[in-house]
This record gives sequence, C-alpha cells and structure tokens, in this order.
Amino acid sequence: MNKVLKKIGAGVVDILIIVLILLSIIISISSITAKANNGVPDLFGYTPFTVQTDSMKPTMSKGDYIFVKECDTEALQVGDVVTYFAIIDGNRVINTHRISDVINDNGMLQYQTWGDNRETNPEPDDTLLAPGDVIGKYNGTRIPVLGSVIDYLSTQMGFFLVILLPVLLFTLYQIYKLIAVVLYNRKVDMINAANEATSDEVKEAIIAEYLAKQKNEETEDKND
Repeated sequence: MNKVLKKIGAGVVDILIIVLILLSIIISISSITAKANNGVPDLFGYTPFTVQTDSMKPTMSKGDYIFVKECDTEALQVGDVVTYFAIIDGNRVINTHRISDVINDNGMLQYQTWGDNRETNPEPDDTLLAPGDVIGKYNGTRIPVLGSVIDYLSTQMGFFLVILLPVLLFTLYQIYKLIAVVLYNRKVDMINAANEATSDEVKEAIIAEYLAKQKNEETEDKND
C-alpha cells in the first residue's frame, strides 16, 4: 500500500512540475513577444490575454485566459468579439468587446463596440473603433481563472514562489536521490567484495584443516 501511495505521489509531483514548466514557457514567450510587438504577445500564432473586467459577462469573466487571432479587419461583422487598443480614463489599454454596429462613412469603416454585460455597460462604448486599432478576433477559446494565475506568475514574487522555487527544490531532490543511489551501489559492491574475500578465507581454512587432519591420520598410522 505504501509503495502504491509513493508511486501516486511521485506521479502527481511529476505532473505538477510539467505544468509549472509549461506555464513558465508560456509566460516567457508571451513576455518576450509582447516586448517586441507593442505589448501584444504571440503564442504560436495566437494572441493570449487575461480578461481584466466583467464587462463581457457571461461570454467571458474577469480572470479568464482568452485567445484571439489576427483577422481581416475590413471583414468584421456585427456580433464579432474583438480585442483592440482603446483609450480608457486617459490610458491606452487593451480591451475586448463585441461589435454592435458597422459604420461605413464613404468607404471609411468604423465599428461600434459594446460589452455584453448590460449591468456594467448599459450603453455602447463612446468611442468608435478604427480597423487599425483591432488586434484580433476572439475565437471562442477561453480558460477560466488561468489568466489570473498567469498574471500572478508574471510577477517576480509569483514566478519565484510558484515556479522557480518548486523546480529548484525538485532538482535538488533528484540530485539527492541520485547521490543516494550511487552511495547505495557502492555499499553493495563493498559488501559483495567482502563476502567474496570471506568466502576465499573460509575455503582456505577448510582446506588447511582437512590437510592437517590427513597429516595427523598418517602420523598415527606410522606410529601404530
């Protein structure tokens, strides 16, 4: 039973380590590509973002990790969910809302956007969206809560506590196990060598005792 539990525990630890390594890879790639692409990450052709508010509930919630894909901005239609650059409270941020209207002013396209959550967004967005500000179209893929996790892991403290420290401890543990195996094998070799030496000594003692006994018998025969 203990062996089974140990195997299960070891398997769980291995899976957690693999997950942490994958998360660290995602964070590293996203961070590097974002710095080189105006703050927009690129993960194997998709752009991942963490949803920062509940303005798109129930389509997506705060903390969700969503994926958008670069698209033909002139082909966008009413109902499409897009991620784009927006000015909110004087700050340039990345936002995700649904297109509620397409406005064509003498060939100049603009999009009216609106958050799905009518409690927080009772009216459409004040500023019309220009095609050049669109980052990509939401493809419907979202992973609940993962965005919040990745945001925390992206901080120095989170990365150290959740990724770097466990991987370091796991590596040290594997080194300890390797050293323990090497020392155990050396001990086994020493015991085997000692046993072999002892066996030879025992054999020599038996032969010596037999020869001495034979010699004594021959001496007794001569005396008789």
